[in-house]
Amino acid sequence: MTQTVKGNNTQKGQGTLQKSRRPGQRQQERILRQQRRRRRRLIWTSIIVAAVVIVLASLSFWQYQRILAQQAAAKQTAQAHATATARAHATATAHVEATATAQAEATPPPVSGKTVTLPDGLKYIDIKVGTGPAAKNGSTVSVQYIGWLASNHKKFDSSYDHGGQPYQVTIGQGQVIPGWEVGLVGMKVGGERRLIIPPSLAYGAAGSPPVIPGNATLIFDITMVSVQ
Repeated sequence: MTQTVKGNNTQKGQGTLQKSRRPGQRQQERILRQQRRRRRRLIWTSIIVAAVVIVLASLSFWQYQRILAQQAAAKQTAQAHATATARAHATATAHVEATATAQAEATPPPVSGKTVTLPDGLKYIDIKVGTGPAAKNGSTVSVQYIGWLASNHKKFDSSYDHGGQPYQVTIGQGQVIPGWEVGLVGMKVGGERRLIIPPSLAYGAAGSPPVIPGNATLIFDITMVSVQ
């Protein structure tokens, strides 16, 4: 009897102990579940925030790239416009200069200076005196020139009408008319001289048909480019 009672009392005590522990375990489990839920919420919140940040960063980068593309396109358009404007201006300027040159060459422009008359009848006016060694017989010179008929001031030839290339001649070698052989002597680089050449030092009574008639007095404006 004693043992039975004792055994029953022991079982009752263990049952009471188990019952006393169950509420604490349930509370711990509840706390663990709450912690797990908080961790899940924190993870999802972090994921959502990261996704939002990535989307915003992507949108910002795209917007930045679009702005750069717009700026580049605007710059390219401005450069193209500036280039086109510069070309148009250059073309217009070239046209104006060509027209002005053609008009200036149409007739001998007025010049000032002392007229020198040589014994053979050649006359010349130094419009501008150059620098350096003077041309003489045997010198090889390069010149730019414009020629007119004295009778009607009509232009008949010009180095500027031949690509603007200077005309080269060796003085005293009979390569040009006598008026040039005499008239080029004494010129210096950069110098400008007007020659008034009588028929006897030009093409004489025969002239040079069909451009130059017989017994024609010629007017040349000469610019000395080089003297060798």
